[in-house]
Amino acid sequence: MENDPEEDKKKRKERAKARAAPTKKKVAKPKKGEEVQKPRGKIVYKKIKVNFWRTRLHDEELGIHQQLKYTAKTRWFSKNFDIEGVIEIDDQKKNIIAFNKEQWEESPIEEKRLVCRYFTIMEETMASTAKGGNFKGGIELSIAHSLIQSFEIKHPGPVFYAQIPGVKSLIRFVRGWRFIGSRWTFPLLPEEKGDKLQMVLAKGVVGPGRNYKFLIGKKIIARIDGHPIQKEYILEIFDEDYAKDKTFVRYMILFGLACNFMDEAKKIVKRLYKKMKSTGTTDYKIPKTELDLFRNPRMMRR
Repeated sequence: MENDPEEDKKKRKERAKARAAPTKKKVAKPKKGEEVQKPRGKIVYKKIKVNFWRTRLHDEELGIHQQLKYTAKTRWFSKNFDIEGVIEIDDQKKNIIAFNKEQWEESPIEEKRLVCRYFTIMEETMASTAKGGNFKGGIELSIAHSLIQSFEIKHPGPVFYAQIPGVKSLIRFVRGWRFIGSRWTFPLLPEEKGDKLQMVLAKGVVGPGRNYKFLIGKKIIARIDGHPIQKEYILEIFDEDYAKDKTFVRYMILFGLACNFMDEAKKIVKRLYKKMKSTGTTDYKIPKTELDLFRNPRMMRR
């Protein structure tokens, strides 16, 4: 994965507040004689729907011609990508989802590779160039890092790398070990003056589906309600400051994308980890794109 020099030059709008430990709002105690009001449900400041289609009968996908337009607009839309979904933000269709479907679903386990990205929907205009089609973020499964994580926790531990244009660092969605249910973590690295390093915990809800509560410390700031059969993942952000944090919102979208591939990724890592568990050696040939993730950034400057 590499960053886009054009995106790096763009000046990102500063947030109103620096990232700090989120605190729960205090509820005023009722005075004597006043009726006790029952607490309402959490306020949703931003709602996102990540929808992977089950059929190809959608307006956003117009066959090979539509995909060629995205390929011509940005180098981030690879020639082996298929448009496979749409993202809605606050009930408005904003983005399309594309990934290397054939390579992911049909290649043998040793050659499987996943790269999934999302782009703004391209709109036709009277001008010669269409609006939209801009790269907004992507995830990539790193099997090499997944095998390393699996040895650390002694259980299959997939690792996804997340990339956002304009943000030079690559963060990782890492599966940890939990006796019942699942857990994932990823960091929020400082971007602006006053930001603190924070860890986001995605704690799986025990039961059917792929449902997670997102916590920073002890406060629940977001959730995902996943429906793997329908390939639909609904995200809700409960904290106003984080709903306005564009980087956090994009990480949430990328985590929603990763949810669609977690089960298959776990199966792949489990099979490869099982083969090397006793010997500490694997026959998996690490592609150059994954080896590059291990490169020393200080050496790359020379």
